[in-house]
Amino acid sequence: MITAKKIPVAKPRLPPLAALAPYIERIDGARWYSNFGPLNQELETRLAARFGLPAQGVVTIANATVGLSVALRAAGAQAGTLCVLPSWTFSASVHAAIDAGLTPFFADVDAEGVLTPAIVRDALKAAPGAVGAIMPVAVCGQPIDPAPWNALADETGLPVVLDAAPGFDAAKAGQGLSVVSLHATKILGVGEGGFAMSADPALAATVRLRSNFGFSGSREAQVAATNGKLSEYAAAIGLAGLDEWPARRAAFQAVAQRYRRNLADLPAATLPGGWGQDWLSTTCVVRLEDPAATMPVLDALHAASVETRAWWGRGMHTHRAFADYPRLALPTTERLAQTVLGLPFFIDMTNEEIDTVCTALREELVRCS
Repeated sequence: MITAKKIPVAKPRLPPLAALAPYIERIDGARWYSNFGPLNQELETRLAARFGLPAQGVVTIANATVGLSVALRAAGAQAGTLCVLPSWTFSASVHAAIDAGLTPFFADVDAEGVLTPAIVRDALKAAPGAVGAIMPVAVCGQPIDPAPWNALADETGLPVVLDAAPGFDAAKAGQGLSVVSLHATKILGVGEGGFAMSADPALAATVRLRSNFGFSGSREAQVAATNGKLSEYAAAIGLAGLDEWPARRAAFQAVAQRYRRNLADLPAATLPGGWGQDWLSTTCVVRLEDPAATMPVLDALHAASVETRAWWGRGMHTHRAFADYPRLALPTTERLAQTVLGLPFFIDMTNEEIDTVCTALREELVRCS
């Protein structure tokens, strides 16, 4: 009996050795391996240019979880207060808030899975204690417009840190801090890494200070801090990734657009608005119209050797580590948890693999209808 080859839900690919070699040779020549070396400085400069920021508007960091924690502190979030964030997110968001000394306070999301300023305003009225920070999340990598969050920060006096971890392609920086992941699974990855960015260079400088032992121009610790620096080797991968970015993005977009064409006439399963058209990430999720179809669809996909993933589980409020933190009613989160499936998506996914996924999904949904 021949067993079909499993189609994995993710299959990361970083730049190859040949693309890295010139950068590694520069590291060998300089013998500078960390501490914001020349490759790191070049990576920050190129990222700042890409996002239309001042040269000092980007700070690289060891990973986005550390970046979020440091950004919350840098933004002035007071330890011991609540951090409003969605339950519909990855656990890193919650861990970062806790590490910054805050208590997670879970709010619901809209139908697209996004925390909105309107939801936060309602959450602030119902908060069981003092709120010290707000953390919207770019779940799936959706663009977050910083403008309404800048306005909310001005209105409330509360720091807003945008968790744009999966959102490299469409991330934007406002007056506050946005944090982007460069994990190997992201659309631009370095293995482990990330960066914080802001249109306010002073805020970015505070992130740098707090990610470098509190050092600035001397070995005296000026503030309580951590060691969250990105190595020169990771910066080399990031620079090689930026070199190939246009081709890399085009390859991801081709896969995403074939998904969209295959599922365009299937109203029982929808992809996120704009995904594959206006923005991209490596998370491909489909939302089913009928929760009762979820288990049969999962069974059908697995029978076709298609790997799936419940990327955000049933919501962070259901995790054992977070179950005791305060939360509001979460009806939309709970429905999304019953109807959202992660599908395979990677840069060199073949048309045959995409068609296999979509055919299994379509046939089961037709059978269930």
